[in-house]
This record gives sequence, C-alpha cells and structure tokens, in this order.
Amino acid sequence: MILLKKSLPLMIAGAFLPLAASAQDSTPSNDKAVQLAPVSVTGTTPVTGYVSTEGSAATKTDTPIIETPQAISVVSSAQMRDQGVLTVQDALRYSAGVRADAYGVDSRGDDAFLRGTSFTQYLDGLRQYFGNSYARTEPYFLDRLEIVRGPSSVLYGQGTTGGLIALSSKLPQFTAAHEVEAQWGNNARKQVAFDFTGPLDKAGHWAYRLIGVYRDANSQIDHVPDDRKAIAPSITWMPDSDTRWALLANLQFDHNGTSLNFLPHAGTLLPNPNGRIDTRRFVSEPDFDRYDTNQRAVTSLFEHRFNDTWKFVQNMRYSHDNVDYRTLYPNVYSDPSYPFLDPEQRTVARYSYVSINRHKRFVTDTHAEADVDVAGMQHRVLIGLDVGYSHTDSRQGNGYDATPFDLYAPVYGNGFVAPDVFPVASSRSRQTGVYLQDQIHWGEHWIATLGLRHDRATLTTGDTRSVDNATTSRFGVMYRFDNGLVPYVSYTESFQPLDSLDFYNRPYEPLRGKQYEAGVKYQPVGSPTLITATYYDLREENRLAPDPANPLNQIQSGRAKTHGVELEASTRIASHVDLIGTYTWTRARPDDGSIVAGLPKNQGSVWGVYHVNDADSDGFSFGLGARYIGKNSDETGRLHVPAKTLFDAMVAYTSGPWRFSVNAANLTDQVYAASCLARGDCFYGPRRSIVGTASYRF
Repeated sequence: MILLKKSLPLMIAGAFLPLAASAQDSTPSNDKAVQLAPVSVTGTTPVTGYVSTEGSAATKTDTPIIETPQAISVVSSAQMRDQGVLTVQDALRYSAGVRADAYGVDSRGDDAFLRGTSFTQYLDGLRQYFGNSYARTEPYFLDRLEIVRGPSSVLYGQGTTGGLIALSSKLPQFTAAHEVEAQWGNNARKQVAFDFTGPLDKAGHWAYRLIGVYRDANSQIDHVPDDRKAIAPSITWMPDSDTRWALLANLQFDHNGTSLNFLPHAGTLLPNPNGRIDTRRFVSEPDFDRYDTNQRAVTSLFEHRFNDTWKFVQNMRYSHDNVDYRTLYPNVYSDPSYPFLDPEQRTVARYSYVSINRHKRFVTDTHAEADVDVAGMQHRVLIGLDVGYSHTDSRQGNGYDATPFDLYAPVYGNGFVAPDVFPVASSRSRQTGVYLQDQIHWGEHWIATLGLRHDRATLTTGDTRSVDNATTSRFGVMYRFDNGLVPYVSYTESFQPLDSLDFYNRPYEPLRGKQYEAGVKYQPVGSPTLITATYYDLREENRLAPDPANPLNQIQSGRAKTHGVELEASTRIASHVDLIGTYTWTRARPDDGSIVAGLPKNQGSVWGVYHVNDADSDGFSFGLGARYIGKNSDETGRLHVPAKTLFDAMVAYTSGPWRFSVNAANLTDQVYAASCLARGDCFYGPRRSIVGTASYRF
C-alpha cells in the first residue's frame, strides 16, 4: 500500500504533465486484420518475416539496428508463431550468444546464459523481476522480444554484463482484429486463448485489446502440473497524432510444481548399475510440492511530442506477486562422488525447502528526447530518470529427511514431515538513476553513441542497510558505407545492484563489469537481410555462481573474463523462405581457475520455413531447425557433458481465417544431460514436445 501511495502521484503526473513524448501517426494501419499487428507505443517499425530493421531496447529511441553500436537480436511474433514457443526461454533458442535450457527443465523461470552469464528481463522498457522467484511471462501476450547483448547499464542501471532481454507487449490497435486459438499436445497439454483488439469510437481516439489464456497441462516431470489462467486487458487513448497513452493490466495465476530435480551424476551423465534415472522422475512429495504464483500488474505507457524537436516519454508499472514455493531435492552434495545411502546406488536422503514470498514493486522511467542540429551534426539527445522500488516479505523453512528415497522406484508419503516455516527479515530496495545519451550523425557516414549515467541503490534487510553508488559510461563509433556495410567499435560498462538476498538472507554486492566490442553489420539497401558479426571482450566482478554447499543458494565467486565471437544472419528469400542462422564461440574463465559450468565453447543453429505459395498468403508452410550445443563441463573441467544436436520441425496450413499447425521441439526425442555441476547434480534437457494449434481470425 505504501508503494501504491508513492506511485499514484507519479501516474497522475504522467497523464497530465504538459511534457511528454512522440506518438505514431494516428492514421489507422492498412495491415490485414488477421495479422493482429499492434500499434507500437515506442514507434518501432513492424517486422517483415523474421527481419526487423529497427529496435528501441538498446537506445530507448527508435533507431535502426544497423546504426546501433551493439549486437542485437530481434525475435518477431512471426518467428515465435512458426517455432511454436511455449515459454520465453523457448524463444531464445535460435539467437546468437544465448545458451537456452542451460539447466534443463525448470518450471520456476526463464533462465539462459547470455554471453556466459545471466540476463536481466524487461517488459515494455521496465524491469520486470526482482529476486529469484516470480511468475513467468506468457508468450502469447508478447508482440516481440529484443536480445541486447553486452552491458546496458547506462540506460537501465539494472542489467548484467551479459545483457538484457526486452519484451514488448501486444498493444491496442485501431484496426479491428480478433483471434481465438486452441492447443493440444503431449504431457496432456490443453490450452485455449483469445486476442481481441480494435477501436472503441468512430473518431479513432480510443482503442482496446483483450487477451486471455487458459491452460490445463502436465509437464515432463511426473506430478508437476503446468496450469495457467491469465488475462491482459489494455486501452489506448490517442487524442491527436502527437499524444498516446496506453494502460495495461495483467492478471495471471499459475499452478505448477518444481521440475528441477538435482539428480546425481551416476544415473544421468555417468553409469549406474541400475541404468539411467527416468527423465520423468519426481523427487519431491506430491502433496507437498508446489510452485504457485499469482501476479497483478498495472502499466502506464505515455508519450507526447511537442514539436519537431522535443518528445517526452513516461512509463510506469506497479505489480504485486505472490509465490508459494515448496520442494524436496536429493542430497547429492555431502559426497558428490557417492551420494547414495545403499551399495546398490538407488537411494538418497532429501532436503526440504519452503519459501513463501510477497513482492510489491513500482518502477518508472521518464525521459525527454531532443533532435537538434549543432555545427553541422545531427544530435538525438536523451535525458532520463528512472526509479525503482521493491518490497518483499518472506516466510521460509528447511529440513532434512533421512528416509531413503529410491530414485528408480520412488515411494511417496513415506513418513515425510514438512519443515516448520518462520518469517524472515523483510527486504526493501530502491534504485535511482540519472542518464544522458547522445546519438550523433555527422557527414554522410559517421555515427557515434555516447552515454553517461549515475546510480544510487539502497537495500534494507531487517535492520541492515547497504548503499551503493556507481557511474557508468558508454561509447560507440560506426561508419556506414553506401552499400549497407557498417563496421563499429564500442565500450560499455555495467552496474547491477542485486535486490535479492542469498539463501541466508544476506545482501549481495553489486555486479560490475566492462566490455569492449567490435563488429560489422551488413544490410543491403532494399534487401530483407541483416547480417551481424561481433567480437567482444568483457570483464565482470562479483559474479554469481552456484553454492557448492547449498543448491538453493548462489555465491559471488569474484571476477570473470569472457570473450567470444557471434555470427547471426536473417533473411527472407523470394517471399517463400524465412531463414535464420547463428554461430557462437564463447570462452569464459573466472579468476579462481574454474570455468563456467554448463557453458559450451561452440554453439550453432539454423532455422528455415518454406512457404509453398507465399509467406503472406494461404497454403502450406514447412519448417525445420537444428540446434548444435557443444560440449560443456562442470566448474572443475573434469566432468564433461557431450555435445548434442537437437532438431525442431513445423508444418502449418492457412486457409482464409483458419490456421492449423503442428510443432515439434527435440523432434528425435533425444535424452541428454543439459549440464552438470561439480557439487554433485545434473539436469536433464527437455524431451520431445509436440503441440498442435488451431486458430481462427476474424
């Protein structure tokens, strides 16, 4: 309630301040209604197939990707539809620099490596999550996502050295369009969804959107459901071509369990006399285990253009999340070389853990943008202030169950007693950042991006208060040749206050990093092709790593050096083929001599869809993809997880308002360990997923 009282005056100010930012042209879109293309508040241009020409996440302005001195990947709604993504993590699988599914099947969140480390997630330009427990974002509610690789703290403050994932919501449009959709799949998946949008008045000043999802499903792991009820109403007011205000609400209720099972090396990666542990094995207790979340959020996106020079933007979100997390996991840590209780290598003891959290968050970002000419140079200057509040109340408990649990023939309810749960110290965080950015064009070819920011972050846990201050910078220079070739170099820094606590309720030190990047982007004039080649060298301090003594904790292991090469290309060929290809080479080394567990040195992927008639017309489409994930190791480099190649496929048929499709991920149903840790556990990768979808648009 305190946060709401603080946020309300700012929301009102965002609606009535005589400052504000530019909106798009109020002329209704000529796109077909079946495309359900949203009107973007940020003004980002729509994507043709898989190729986007502009992005806003890396600069907070509508800037051509080829003029941004940083590696960016855009995953469009068309790509997510063709690949049949079921989670945000699924949408990251065909992007350079990303290791998706790094820890296998984890129902608790969308995790991945981005340039060898974790990423920070934003929705509509605002940080989405604080802490380690949250409600996962529904991909059906998204229009696109941008992957910004490398530090982005100059604009966001809260971002890892590896980069950020910027999600964009579907927003109201002024052309009426409606869609209903049904899905069926393995693991008893049943889902229905709808997406309605259109104008509310004849004058075209008001538009609405209403999106909903209902899912009843199981998961790869026995006794772990994947159920969801979610609805997202939104409304846009556009009194003229210079002003736009959108209000979005999100209500989401998830009923899940915990699928990350921390299985021992022997029986997953290494031999066990009893064979392989079943990939569906559930190691918790059916009547106890859960990962239930509910989320309520309201977002305001406001912009106004005063004239050809000045534009004002203010975005805000208030959210309230509840997370009820209860699980058991095997004790494979006391003796990783032999975690079993019996000579037959079947049974283990288990730890129990409970964490019940209430999160209240308010985040806002306000900036003014000016386009001016000075001394023959064009400047796009951005001046901004962002503020974030977070308050978390928790109750936690843990215990140890010495009763032997058989990993090959489990018996549940065998005298298990749930641990007692006690309140822990509340945590409150606040971050304030002031930033300045200048995008400069001079002559016909030179482009520079300069940025500077200062942050102050405060974390209060019980009676403990910590304050951190940091100044970060960014510099980038590009030269754009007439043929569409653009080489660039850049330097960026990162500062990320960690607003969560470790397992023992102790605050973390901020992550700090810096990166040098050099690359070439190529987009032939008038061609739907974008090619990016990048080399980077980054350094990070206070890096988070798994705690060898506690699988539910993370520790800060000091410094890490990472450098790598990323190649990515996307194109549309003759209106019949959409194609994406990537290659990633990464080398990450913490200063303590270890390596980053689960991070392969080499990765590559290719995905293509062939449209028999035309990409935008009726008929059949066929898609096929391959993902190569190179060998990775545990932190010591002595336990190796073999390389693997996974295949995905799609077939779709469109006829008028109808579209039918079948998507298969891990088509050959390969059983594999995604990664293993020196502390004693391994994680299975996702098995084959087959989902059929029928949609009707009107």
